[in-house]
Amino acid sequence: MKSIIGILRASLLILLFHGQVMAAPSIAVTGAWYETIDKNDLALGPGSDLKSTHASASGQIILDISGTAGPDDVWRVEIRKVDDAWDGRLRLWARKTAGGVYGGESFQEITNVNTPFFSGTGDVNGIRLQLQMTGASIAVPPSACSTMVYYTVVDVP
Repeated sequence: MKSIIGILRASLLILLFHGQVMAAPSIAVTGAWYETIDKNDLALGPGSDLKSTHASASGQIILDISGTAGPDDVWRVEIRKVDDAWDGRLRLWARKTAGGVYGGESFQEITNVNTPFFSGTGDVNGIRLQLQMTGASIAVPPSACSTMVYYTVVDVP
């Protein structure tokens, strides 16, 4: 028990002498995208395949970054998906359509691994995103596409 108390006291002393506590940015996400694909999405009418690409509205998802240490605090947003029921023939993409940040203007595939998406500085509100799914086909079973997209803000030292 004495060694744990000693470690806690040493950690507390280190924090006290280290200086001010650094701010940690946070991210708020508003919006969702649900797409129903049916007979109206046939590429050339009855007997044809489905349109392969489906996209959300331009600003369907809105991100707000807050809690930064000030206007010079650099951060980046990473993106990934976690599949519930997802057919491997489908691909999900995202791009930034508005907002005061750097990068993300071109569609980027969302994978199951955190990947840098765009970066910025300070608090930024109203970063608008568009999602796109490709690979739709009558060969993909109905109800085969359900996934969650995760956005993570990382403070860049």
